[in-house]
Amino acid sequence: MNSNPESPSAPRTGVRGSWDRLVGPDTTRAENWLILGFAVVFSGTVFVYSQVAALGWNTLQIAIVLVISLDIAGGIIATTTVAGSRWWHRPSHRRRAHLQFIALHVHPFILAAVFPLLTWTETTIAYGFLLGSAVIVLGVPERLRRPIAMGLFAIGLLLALYVVNLPHGLEWFLPLLYLKLLPGHLVPSN
Repeated sequence: MNSNPESPSAPRTGVRGSWDRLVGPDTTRAENWLILGFAVVFSGTVFVYSQVAALGWNTLQIAIVLVISLDIAGGIIATTTVAGSRWWHRPSHRRRAHLQFIALHVHPFILAAVFPLLTWTETTIAYGFLLGSAVIVLGVPERLRRPIAMGLFAIGLLLALYVVNLPHGLEWFLPLLYLKLLPGHLVPSN
């Protein structure tokens, strides 16, 4: 555990180091269990619902949705722990690194590739909103990041409800992606 509360420890090596780079090197055992537990329970619930509701998803669709749901659910928790926030907001992690992290979340395009109901236009709008919101949040003084991120998250909810036609069973996708990244990842814990 790091004795300096201002900066994170260096990540470990190997597989554990890869995990540290995702959740923060100083994440406690309890936080790790919470991250993994929530991700598994959430993804399991999505899977069970897809089966009970007989959504007709094929094996590829199910696999992609489960990987994305694990990432989003685990990320919601990981980005909001003290260790995760300290890691993602360390002094060496600049605005460009945050934007690159957000840009890597091409999940809407992956879903559009396997769910024909989700159009490329809607996907581009959803992804563009995410990138534009990230630029806005990172462009304001840190003191305003949380309220701006929450306001943009609220607009993102409206976008998900009224603009983007998400397939049945994926209604959670955009709201939780925006939650993970806008008020979660981009706003440091204080």
